Amino acid sequence: MLYALEHKGDRALTSTQGELAHALRFLASVVSQSFIAFGDILELQKKFLELSGGINRVFELEEVLQTSQRDAVMPSNSIKAIGYPIVLCCFSRQSLLVTGPNGSGKSSIFRVLRGLWPIASGRLTMPSEGIFYVPQRPYTCLGTLRDQIIYPLSLEEAELKMLSLYKSSDKSIASGSLDDHLKTILVNVRLVYLLEREGWDATPNWEDILSLGEQQRLGMARLFFHCPKFGILDECTNATSVDVEEHLYKLATSMGMTVITSSQRPALIPFHSLELKLIDGEGKWELCSIHQ
Repeated sequence: MLYALEHKGDRALTSTQGELAHALRFLASVVSQSFIAFGDILELQKKFLELSGGINRVFELEEVLQTSQRDAVMPSNSIKAIGYPIVLCCFSRQSLLVTGPNGSGKSSIFRVLRGLWPIASGRLTMPSEGIFYVPQRPYTCLGTLRDQIIYPLSLEEAELKMLSLYKSSDKSIASGSLDDHLKTILVNVRLVYLLEREGWDATPNWEDILSLGEQQRLGMARLFFHCPKFGILDECTNATSVDVEEHLYKLATSMGMTVITSSQRPALIPFHSLELKLIDGEGKWELCSIHQ
């Protein structure tokens, strides 16, 4: 209204009236959208408070779980689980294969080893470092193909890791050697075609363009990049062919890794020293030595 009253010109002219009508419609839409945006801001503030409260509760829960497990999980050079119903000990170079039907408790053991589930009774001793977990469906992070392999490290952290391997302070050398090293890993897991198709710096939605078998091989690529002392592998190759699966485990064995594997495939037996057979979900199990 103020704009119309202050508008200069002959209001009797049709052109002036058209200008006024157009300007008033525009200003009315601006005012309307401004009020809508203001309402959205108020709604976002409410959602933010709800999210903040949820994060605080999860953080408090995590603190309680860590405190309750502080005496149950102790650092060690081997992985030992002592308690009902299972007692097992996995030393370096003594890989363990966990087998059993669905619902027998394979995933439960791996969730405890990963720290996702608390220990109700008994004691678990594990190395404080040198352990890498590969789930059945690996997480595909936002980022480049390079980021998928070095996850959860950043590019700078991965370059520093290569610097420590090559004992060099030249970052350009580290960057070059990092890409060369990652390409070798892609060749080993038979995913080098992704590099040829996408390049190092492409950022598609990897979960959408990769099949489950490709995602699992990408998870094994992360394992080979980090090269830990112990690898916790929770049915992480069940969507690959048997020949690819055997090839991946041969690579892990040649790199000197000790793996604890959950699988129902008999083809993996030759790559392990011990087999833990879970009979059912009632705690019945059998631990036997595998003669390779």
